[in-house]
Amino acid sequence: MRRQFSPNPSTAVMYARVSSDEQEKEGFSIPAQQKLLRGYAAEEGIDIVEEYVDVETAKAAGRTGFNAMVEFFEKQAKIKDEERRCITILVEKTDRLYRNLKDYVTLDELGVNIHFVKENVVLSPNSHSSERFMHGIKVLMARQYVDNLSEEVKKGMLEKAEQGIWPSKAPIGYLNVDGPNGKKVVIPDPEVGPIIKRMFERYAAGNMSMEDVGLLAMEEGLPLKREGNYRAVVQYTLKNRFYYGDFIYKKKLYKGIHEGLVSRECWDKVQEVRAERKAAKLRKPKNRKSFAFARMIACGHCGCSLVGALKKGKYIYYHCTHYRGKCDEPYVREEVLEEKFTEILRTLHFDEEVLDWMRLALRESQADEQRYREEAVKRLRSEYDKLQKRIDTMYVDKLDGRIDAAFFDQKQQEWREEQGRLTDSIAEHQKANESYIAEGIMLMELANRAADLFEKQPASEKRRLLDFVLSNSSWANGELSVEFRQPFGMIADMAAVSATEEVVGTAPDDLCLEKLPR
Repeated sequence: MRRQFSPNPSTAVMYARVSSDEQEKEGFSIPAQQKLLRGYAAEEGIDIVEEYVDVETAKAAGRTGFNAMVEFFEKQAKIKDEERRCITILVEKTDRLYRNLKDYVTLDELGVNIHFVKENVVLSPNSHSSERFMHGIKVLMARQYVDNLSEEVKKGMLEKAEQGIWPSKAPIGYLNVDGPNGKKVVIPDPEVGPIIKRMFERYAAGNMSMEDVGLLAMEEGLPLKREGNYRAVVQYTLKNRFYYGDFIYKKKLYKGIHEGLVSRECWDKVQEVRAERKAAKLRKPKNRKSFAFARMIACGHCGCSLVGALKKGKYIYYHCTHYRGKCDEPYVREEVLEEKFTEILRTLHFDEEVLDWMRLALRESQADEQRYREEAVKRLRSEYDKLQKRIDTMYVDKLDGRIDAAFFDQKQQEWREEQGRLTDSIAEHQKANESYIAEGIMLMELANRAADLFEKQPASEKRRLLDFVLSNSSWANGELSVEFRQPFGMIADMAAVSATEEVVGTAPDDLCLEKLPR
């Protein structure tokens, strides 16, 4: 339950964050935030008692400065004299304080007052419910923006794969190097590559085991350790298509432009030998029935998984595996579990009026994300221009004979590569926000229709929907307990509130969300 304290506006802590070491080295972000916050504190007569700084990404919870600030407020909560408590945070704007839901919930439960100075917003336990609602949506979609940005990075890797370039770390026997166009390419390792080639040739001959060819390769210099899981590495290597020139990325086969270490014929022969040796161990299951919820639900008594069983040829029951010993949890019909999941998914349902409110909040939060994106692009372009200025200046020094051509070529190549990375980052930021509102609204509408979709889908699709919405489920004593994946957890909380409030025909400022479950 959220703790509430009497406000003490005369004291506050100050929090500033940059999202990368590069921003900190440039020296413009942290000092600018601190200058803004100190000026605000002076104008408002607020005494800053502590300062906290983080130079790292906030996509994952657990920042050093943030954790120290939370500990500070937890200690303040134990002070009996309310006038001596400090319960106020000064921060530049929302995405400087948190861009993930866990940190948002942590501060909300502490009951602190937060001054978002640049946004001209003060949020406290006594803030109007409509303000808290809008703020919650902003936090929710801030995380969505970070995920979109990550998605653009994945798209870039997919584009490289479609061009025949391996988009990740090169497998053993190859090296990642810079190509002529500034992009990373893969070439054979002159030392390890020949060892890998001999591994394939020896195993293809059919008179050596996989373990034998691995041990012999290590004796020749393959960088693996006997005490490590070298057998798994050898097995993975011998079945990897990469070594003859193709590769699989995201379950799709691509024709690589890299040089193969072995021929396709040699690779095929290795697979034939592997298949022959494995044939005796392979046993295909007969008449296996597909159970929608098998090993998806944990037994609430012992923690083992529930598995399915077909009774009388048509009835599906689920029961504990008893892996940890005898368990008293009785069998349960699949229809019962379906009804329970449907009830849970219905907790995500909103009235149309509330969906309209959420669409409004998304549009407001897009403006904040737009500013964030523009600031990021502006910073990246500034770094690009700075590198270009260095190249131009150094070129003049080369012409004047102050530096030699070799040094100029070396530094120019380093800075050109860095400019290429900055250009890619700029493109990622520009793409990440294009579908911001559309994806946010689609997410809300999916949650709203989740129960109806679940009831209409076949077993395999029911499982896919539940895996998308839920993270953990357990069954005990006839009750199903679940944990929602985010953002569906927050959506369920908002839906629970809207179900208890009369929102039809109310004004924006009258939307009450103070009963939000904690």
